[in-house]
Parts: sequence; structure tokens; C-alpha cells
Amino acid sequence: MSAAQDMGQLIGFRALQGLGAGALLPLSLAMVADLFPPNRSGRVQGALGGVMALSYIAGPFLGGVFTDQASWRWAFLVNLPIGLVLIAIIVARLPHVAGQGRGVRPDYLGMAVFSAGIGALLVGLTEKGLDDHAWTSGPVLWPIAASAVLLAAFVLVERRAEQPIIPLELFRNRTYTLANVASFFTAFCLYAGVVFLPRYFQEAMGLTATESGLRIYPLMLGMVVGSMIAGALISRTQRYKPWLVAGPFLIAVGALLCAFRQVGGSVALAIAGTVYASVIREEAPVHGLSAAHAAATATVVPWLAVGGALIALAALALLPGGRIGALTGRPSAVDG
Repeated sequence: MSAAQDMGQLIGFRALQGLGAGALLPLSLAMVADLFPPNRSGRVQGALGGVMALSYIAGPFLGGVFTDQASWRWAFLVNLPIGLVLIAIIVARLPHVAGQGRGVRPDYLGMAVFSAGIGALLVGLTEKGLDDHAWTSGPVLWPIAASAVLLAAFVLVERRAEQPIIPLELFRNRTYTLANVASFFTAFCLYAGVVFLPRYFQEAMGLTATESGLRIYPLMLGMVVGSMIAGALISRTQRYKPWLVAGPFLIAVGALLCAFRQVGGSVALAIAGTVYASVIREEAPVHGLSAAHAAATATVVPWLAVGGALIALAALALLPGGRIGALTGRPSAVDG
């Protein structure tokens, strides 16, 4: 992406990067479940969440420094040495079982249909925000309708696939379903702040990219501390529900406090971007561009975060309240 010469190339290279990057998070979580016994998985996942949050801390700051002091291209070039080091660690340290994974044919059709369905949904939502189209207008309605058809087709494909990317029978398990609902809406809370607060700092307050990265440190530091504490508490008590429920509750309280402080004035990123752009168009002619960005931030960040947190809280509150079962006799790649 650092070699991109125009926006089209940047988008294309970013899509290519996403083919690999999109698998990193689910694979890392799956590896924790596969390599560590249940009585240690809570602590390990907490540590993993802390590392991810640390990267969220370093990322905005370094990105701002590179943009202000060198070039935006260095925001991508810095990944090359980091990636090479990680590849070397994986080759040297990751446990390997001979023959593992052979004979499994990926669900290419399911991947294609699901990607097309989600892509069409995002196109429709983005068109709604770009030109303030009505929900019934062609550029908005038809992509969303196509998305509904494709996602319905995806369900049919997964029911017949030999190795589906999403085994539908898993959703018969209430814990699995509620955890996924909570995870989906927790993303509303995360991306609302991570994406739109820097825009507020730069567009409404006139700060540099570096200063903007520093201003969101309290949010990121809270994520680091929260991940590590939650992981330790789950491992120590062998109970997950109380600590998971506490997360979205604190998110909702914090987001509401942001709305009382009037952060700037008055699903997930596609929805938020639509609302953000709509507020900008309404407020800019009356109050000016800086005030419009402030008003848009005050609309998007608190209420999107509160909505996502409340839905996640409701889902987590319905989880079974049992303890984590230590599956005796379960083989583990890191036991001993």
C-alpha cells in the first residue's frame, strides 16, 4: 500500500492485505483454544486482548508521527520488519502436528457468497451517507436488497457444505449464539471511539495527527488494563459471566458520560459513517465545518457505543452462569 499512486490503488492493495489480515484475529483465538487447557485459556485470552489493545495504543500515535514527520506511506512500511520478525517466531516456536489440516477442502463458495453479501450491505449503507439518498432510492435499496438475498443464499450454502466456514448447528448452543451477538455489538463500541474520536480531534479541535493519537490514549489504556484484569479474574474464579457483563456496563456508563460532557457539540462503521456524514451536511451550512464535525462526533460516538453496549449487555446477561469446566484428560499442545 505504501507504493499506491492514487486512491484506487490504495483501496485495491488494502483489499489484498485484508485477505490475510482478516484471518489473524479468529485464528489467534482458535489457537488459544487448541493449545491451552480450559483452566488457562481465560488468562491467555486476557493477555492476548492486552497485546491487541497495546497495538491500538501504539498504532494511532505512530501513524500520527509518521504522517506529520515523514510520510503516510511509512504507516504501512513499518509493518514489514514487524511481519518478518513474527514470521520467524511462528516458524521457530509454533507447535506443529504432522498431517494436521490435510484433506480439508475450504468452503470457497461460502466465502464468496458471504463476502459479496456483506460487501453489498456496506455499499448500500455507504451510499446512504455519501449523498444523503433516501432509504428507498436505488443506490441504497438495491445493494441492501441484494445483500439480503445473498446472505439468505449463504445460509443455504452452509447447510450443504462439507466443511462450512460457519457451522450453523453451533447456533443451537445458547452460549455460543449469545457470545457472538455480544461480540458483534461490542464492535460498535470499539470502532465508534477508535475511528471517530481522532476525526473530532483533528477536524473540530484542529489538532495534528500526532496529538490526535495521544488524545485517545485513555481509551486504549483502559482496554489494556481491562483485558488483563478480566483474564486474570476469569482464570482465578473460573467464572466468566460476571466479568463479561461488567464490560459492556462500563462501556455504556462511559459513553453516556461523554454525551453529558457534549463531546464536540451536539453496523458499525458504515452505519456510523452514514450518521456522521448526515450530521455534517446539516450542521456545516449553519454552524461551520469545525462545529459540524464536533456535532457529528457527539452524535455518533456516545449513542452508537451505548446502543452496542446495551445490546451486548443484554446478550451476556442471558448467558448461563456456570463455571468454566476443566476438561480432564483433554490433550494440550502446551501441557507439561
